[in-house]
Order: sequence, then C-alpha cells, then structure tokens
Amino acid sequence: MFQRIIFCLGSNIGNRQSYLNQAIKLLQIALELTDLKQSSTLENKALLLPNSPPEWDIDFYNLALSAQINLEKFPPLEILRITQKLEIDLGKIYRGKWAPREIDIDIVAIADLKIDHGAALKIPHPELFNRDFFLKTIAEIEPEILKKLKV
Repeated sequence: MFQRIIFCLGSNIGNRQSYLNQAIKLLQIALELTDLKQSSTLENKALLLPNSPPEWDIDFYNLALSAQINLEKFPPLEILRITQKLEIDLGKIYRGKWAPREIDIDIVAIADLKIDHGAALKIPHPELFNRDFFLKTIAEIEPEILKKLKV
C-alpha cells in the first residue's frame, strides 16, 4: 500500500544546506522513496524553550519533502526508527530538548491518515498547525494534503 509521506527537515549547525541535502538522499535510499517533491529552503528563527542558553539562538534552514512510500514494507514505527538512525549517521548529537542540531527529520504526515503510537509517534505531527515553517513548506508541495488534514 503506497501512500504520500511528508517529512520536514531542519538544520542549524554546520553546513545547514549540506545536511539537508544529505538527509534527502539517505531518506530516499533507506525508505525506497519515489516521486519526490521538495520545497524551497526557508531560513527561520530557532524555536526555544524559556531560559534556553542564548547560544542556542541560531537560525534554522527548513524544508519539506514528500514522496510515495510503501507502508506495508515500512510501517510508521519503522520509518521513525530509520529516520532517527539517519539523524545519528549524519552526525546529530543530542544536546537537550530544542537545542541546536545538525539535522532534524520529522515525520509530519502520511496522506491524511491519523496514527497514534503514544509518546513514540503521532501522525499528523502534533505541532503541524502551530509551526509556520511546517505550513509554508508543505503548502508549497502538498497543498491538498494540508487542506485534508485541517478538517
């Protein structure tokens, strides 16, 4: 069963565009993605928790990527496992919640499916309609899916 999946990627450490480009290539290979669509890259202020260190205030590059994925071969929790492994393979170091990061790969939507695996994974992403960079980049490549998710 093939469905349209949407990822949002972000980077605010090092060569941000290079991290995004590498992540797209690795996602395509690891998840056997086809029919890729990529948004333009936006530069955005970092989302920070209250009392975050000032040195965490580094602008992000963000983009959205959509593709066809085989959900029978790659169920949602397996997609999550693979994306987390790719982040580590690309050099992501955990520095704390909302800390700067080399790469961040969020699974934002899979078609208009509603998936709830508790704290591990919720689709659509719980912050989808609260983050401007999600909305802008997704609207650029998948406006119809975005409209269906608003319902």
